[in-house]
Amino acid sequence: MDPANTPLGRMLLDEISPVVMVLTTPLVDEACQKNGLSFIEMLSPFCVFNNIDVPVRTASDQPYRLQKFKLRLFYASDIRQPDLQVTKERLKEVITKAGEEESLNLHLDAPQPDDLLSRSESEVLPSWFKFFNKELIRTLSFSDHEAFDHPVVCLLVVSSKDDQPVNRFVDLFNTDQLPSLLNDGAMDPKIHKLYLLLHDNQDAPPEKLLISDTEVYPVVNGMD
Repeated sequence: MDPANTPLGRMLLDEISPVVMVLTTPLVDEACQKNGLSFIEMLSPFCVFNNIDVPVRTASDQPYRLQKFKLRLFYASDIRQPDLQVTKERLKEVITKAGEEESLNLHLDAPQPDDLLSRSESEVLPSWFKFFNKELIRTLSFSDHEAFDHPVVCLLVVSSKDDQPVNRFVDLFNTDQLPSLLNDGAMDPKIHKLYLLLHDNQDAPPEKLLISDTEVYPVVNGMD
């Protein structure tokens, strides 16, 4: 059985896969909104990798091949621990709503005892458990004492319409915009950075961009 199809496998893939921190300029957000999407929503379909076959070196040197992989994208402004009181209320809502739906389903189509006994463990879990588990994991996200949600890379995105777009990369990675976890030292301050220049062909053909490699390299190398 594919581990990714088990409840634990799906949770690991959805909740504990590597995190990418995204920083964008307002003009990038404006360009993406032309399609009714955020930048993260546009990029997310390209962050799921299925049917791959990549060898992985484990701590015990046991052979293992990665069949699926996923990246989770978060804006820097969202990389913070949720408010505890708000989270408690959210958990109550999730359980109450799921419980009401479960009661309705049981009333409409009550399963027979023999049918319940023949089902797998994942099939007999109450419907609220999956939602509760997901929300419970989120309450622990971006905390000081765990690093599952700490970003492994930072993606800086600038629009070709930005004034001096190369210099905007420097402006983006400013302590005023970075998560407190990074500024306080809980996250690695030497996070690896990737740089993306977003261009809309409706504005001008790509060959009209007046940005050379000699402009980009000094700025990028200075930030790293």
